[in-house]
Amino acid sequence: MASSGDPARPRTAEAHPLAVILRWLASLKLAVILIVALACVLAWATILESAHGREYAQWYVYKSTWFIGLLALLGVNILAATCVRWPWTKTRSGFVMTHAGLLVLLAGSVQTFMAGIDGRMIVEEGQTGNTVLLTDRSQLTAMWHQDRGIRPAAFSFNAGPVDWPEGKSLDMGELGGIEVRILRFLRHARTEEAWVEDPTGAGGPALKFALIGPGGTSAGEKWLAGGPFGGEAAIGPATFELHRASEASLLEDFTDPPAAEGMDEKGVLSLHYQGKIERFAVSEHLGKEVSLGEGAPRVVIAEYLPAARPGEGGKFVSQGDDAQNPMLELQVYLPDREEPVQQIAFARHPLLNLDAVHAKATPIKFWYHHPAVKPAAGTQFLQTPDGKLHARTAGEKGYQSREVKVGDTMATSAGFQLHLSEFFEHAREEVLFRPVELARGEMSGPEAAVLVEVTAGGKSQQVWLKRNDDTHGFQILESPEGPLAIGFGYERIPLAFSLKLHEFQRTSNPGGMGDASFASSVQLIDPVEEIDAGREISMNEPLVHGKYTFYQSGFHEMPGGKEATVLTVAYDPGRFLKYLGSLMICVGVFFMFYTKANLTRKLWDTLIGRWSKPRRKNEPPSGSHRPISPREDHAAEDALVHAE
Repeated sequence: MASSGDPARPRTAEAHPLAVILRWLASLKLAVILIVALACVLAWATILESAHGREYAQWYVYKSTWFIGLLALLGVNILAATCVRWPWTKTRSGFVMTHAGLLVLLAGSVQTFMAGIDGRMIVEEGQTGNTVLLTDRSQLTAMWHQDRGIRPAAFSFNAGPVDWPEGKSLDMGELGGIEVRILRFLRHARTEEAWVEDPTGAGGPALKFALIGPGGTSAGEKWLAGGPFGGEAAIGPATFELHRASEASLLEDFTDPPAAEGMDEKGVLSLHYQGKIERFAVSEHLGKEVSLGEGAPRVVIAEYLPAARPGEGGKFVSQGDDAQNPMLELQVYLPDREEPVQQIAFARHPLLNLDAVHAKATPIKFWYHHPAVKPAAGTQFLQTPDGKLHARTAGEKGYQSREVKVGDTMATSAGFQLHLSEFFEHAREEVLFRPVELARGEMSGPEAAVLVEVTAGGKSQQVWLKRNDDTHGFQILESPEGPLAIGFGYERIPLAFSLKLHEFQRTSNPGGMGDASFASSVQLIDPVEEIDAGREISMNEPLVHGKYTFYQSGFHEMPGGKEATVLTVAYDPGRFLKYLGSLMICVGVFFMFYTKANLTRKLWDTLIGRWSKPRRKNEPPSGSHRPISPREDHAAEDALVHAE
């Protein structure tokens, strides 16, 4: 027998179209289809997360429009199933409460998906942190290099978990007169440094060489660039250096240095002036003036430091008497100056000087030789002012030197050979960014990189940036309105309070193998709440303040022996609704079982009382003074159906 409150039962009269749609939305078949679809989607998302990482599953499933739509359709089904049972009698209170709880739970889940925060905070010991890094969102920050009273322009975006296909770009708009457009995005990128010829002639020399082992196999290729004070690269125990000579006479010190045997115990200083070279024994001229002829600058060897290191006030001091890092402090008296110009000369770094500090090149060049500085394994190159390249290799009897060019192969130490493949007299560095494909199941890799087009003052420039990279994450561009700095990092959310890390503690497992737990002792400073108190954050005891929860997740070892704590910061705006919905579901289920038990007992008692004893003809049932009408019989059956 059909029930007037059951949407699945047919009606004799033609129903209103809206009522038909409402009954279809409330149908049990639709509910089963949606629940099965949701279960399949969640299983698929779990597989995606295990294979490609959490961000991949978030992007393609949990925070996608279609998934939110699936949850919304399930909510419509639940709401319709509740509405079609109007009026809500006492016997249906459990059913209504349960379905209302499901709606509240879904609303809380959607709110968490859309507005929840899952970030990170890194604080070094003794430092204070008041911003949260959103690791699933990126940010480009552009600012004028000079203080112009203009706030930095921040462009935030979510690029997704995969490389962008060719042709895809993202216009970030304009802020503060700066327009930003993203042309390429690489989810994981490695950097390759190369050197190309500098047409302006302002760059220093650069060369590319391959080291070939005794068996003819290559041990790797290296770029070597010679800056103002030379460049250095290492392959195993061998070092390779490239220097640029500003005076042609410096070649003599490079190819024919003084022999260690018979050299002065404090070394020999070579002075180069106007194409001429003069050498002086340091012991004989320490504290004295050396002359290069009439009209030439005068030089005084002021101090000898056998183990030089930087001291306070920008001065050098000696750490012991062993000749570990021999250095000379010099005073150069120029004809047009009364005060001497301070200069230095290192035996291990012969072309290093203080010209950059004085912002003016000294007309005299120095090359300091010391018997304690032995020829190092490897090869050294020197470019002379005429553009030619010379090389020297350490041997048993000192250095062996020669002029080299592209395509030459020369013997080096330890039985290796060096092949010179490229050389530029003037070069500029070019950094290439290559996409990296992670292996299946690999969750972390190199940071992301973007190709950005920046327009400022009517001039557009393109630059590659690598996220959170000390070298390639920040660039300064020249624009018609002045230098413009642009950086690429994670989006930051400022907090109304701050955490100062006093101490980070680690406890080791028995036997010292691995870390057992982490804990951070922090100072919570909140001017608004007038809080300035110490707090402890450990792996099992998070810190909750305001709407944020801070979990201890790891640490970083910083230079100088200090450590930085890594805190996971979470904000769940739908937490209250999810808790409330769960509670409503529990209460509703309880009432459903309670109501069903009472109805079943009453119906059973009624039926037992109706048919348990025999009746005489035309005699009403026991306990009743009138026969049960068909409508009452219909209502009892309908109540039993709903109870079931």
